[in-house]
Amino acid sequence: MARLDQARPPGVRWLFFRLRSGQSISPARLMSVWCEAAESNECAVRRETIDGAGYVYALYAPNGLRSPRGVELRMRALLEQAGYAFTMGSLAGRHPGDG
Repeated sequence: MARLDQARPPGVRWLFFRLRSGQSISPARLMSVWCEAAESNECAVRRETIDGAGYVYALYAPNGLRSPRGVELRMRALLEQAGYAFTMGSLAGRHPGDG
C-alpha cells in the first residue's frame, strides 16, 4: 500500500518539484500520479518546507526503481497533462537502473 507524508519515508527521494504560485495538488492526487509514474505502490510523497523559500513536493520510491529517467519523464508528462506548471529536480548523477 502506498504511504503518504510519513516522518521517515521509505526508499530514496528520487524527485522534487515546486508548483507555480497559486497552484496546489492534494496529497491523495499527488500520491496517485507518483505511483502511476513510478509503476510502484511502494512510494511516498511529502511536502517539505525550505527555510525562507516556501516548500517543495518530495517524491520517494524504492532504491531499486527501474528506469528512473523514464519515471521522471512520465511524472513530468502526467503533471503537464493535468495542467500544472512546475520546476522539477532529481538526485544528482545517475541512479541505479538508469540505462
